[in-house]
Amino acid sequence: MWKILPEDDPKQALRIRRFLIAAASYVMWIGVFAYCCYQGLTRISMVHILILFSLVVLMNVAFYIIFRTGLNKRFKDASLTMPQMIAATFWVMVLVYYTVNEARGLVLLTYLVVFIFGVFRLQTRQFFILTFIAMAGYGFAIFSLLIHHYEINLQIEILRWIVLTAVLAWFSLIGSYICGLRKRVVKTNNELSTAMETIEQIAIHDELTEIYNRRHMFTILKREKALADRGNTPFSFCILDLDDFKRVNDTYGHLTGDMVLRTLAQAIQKDIREEDYLARYGGDEFILILAYSCIADAVLCAQRIRKLSETLSFQDLPESFQITISIGITVYQPFESIDDLLTRADHALYRAKANGRNWIEHAVSAADNQPHLSDGEE
Repeated sequence: MWKILPEDDPKQALRIRRFLIAAASYVMWIGVFAYCCYQGLTRISMVHILILFSLVVLMNVAFYIIFRTGLNKRFKDASLTMPQMIAATFWVMVLVYYTVNEARGLVLLTYLVVFIFGVFRLQTRQFFILTFIAMAGYGFAIFSLLIHHYEINLQIEILRWIVLTAVLAWFSLIGSYICGLRKRVVKTNNELSTAMETIEQIAIHDELTEIYNRRHMFTILKREKALADRGNTPFSFCILDLDDFKRVNDTYGHLTGDMVLRTLAQAIQKDIREEDYLARYGGDEFILILAYSCIADAVLCAQRIRKLSETLSFQDLPESFQITISIGITVYQPFESIDDLLTRADHALYRAKANGRNWIEHAVSAADNQPHLSDGEE
């Protein structure tokens, strides 16, 4: 269904909103002109006013078509601020030309309405170009009135021309200053937004491994628990621990140990799905929150990760160097506490370690005593 504003392009929608506000100002322009005609303050009939009104409508329809079809995006200023303001300045000149002496000074105020829209986009140079166009337009109107022998007070018109030029020039300076402030504010807000996003990422990620940290892991757990308690699918919970990791630190140093942790974490992160979560629990322990309600599916995933760890190679370490991991797995039971969940998974991990490492143990409930799943089983 066709709509006035595009829903898939927020920037374009904003440009069209601004255009519609500018187009609405023409209603005021026509209203002022019609009132002047009604009061006998113009040298034009109501029929000609309707013709002018039709031309204004056609011009705005053309601008809208340009915006709605996206043709405006081909220009440096996709808002088409200058073309719209130049067109508006022309119509003000027409209004000035057709009004009589007594009303002309008041009609000149409509120039300021045009210039207000420049505050959104225009720089000082563009404002002064518009000032020159307005000044030249009014000068041309005065000259046309003279050569057509209309009665005017030339001294007053020159004064109005000088005042208009001074006011618009000053408005141009203020307008460009406000536009500059606006751009700086937008830039500052963008920088603050970027900084806040960066701070947020730092707050929820582990600095060493670049995966989620312990604090954010508990935030995820609370959310998943709430969803499961409301009747959604339960989730699986795994604790992973590197086997004999102290040997790595003692043999190769802590920097190498950090590299091993980072490499493993990144490998696991790439292996799991988007709906699963990996976090560093502390030291050489990691947490996996899996969107599996069935323990068998979680075990298959854990088995894949266990085998993945065996195949990893590490920079500056011998090709024969290998790490293994032990994993304890459980499934969340509705309305149980997070501490109970952690304890059950931790006990399963303890059994995996006790059964020779490079092992997977799982437990569905606290009383579960299912046999362990060795590294040879699938």
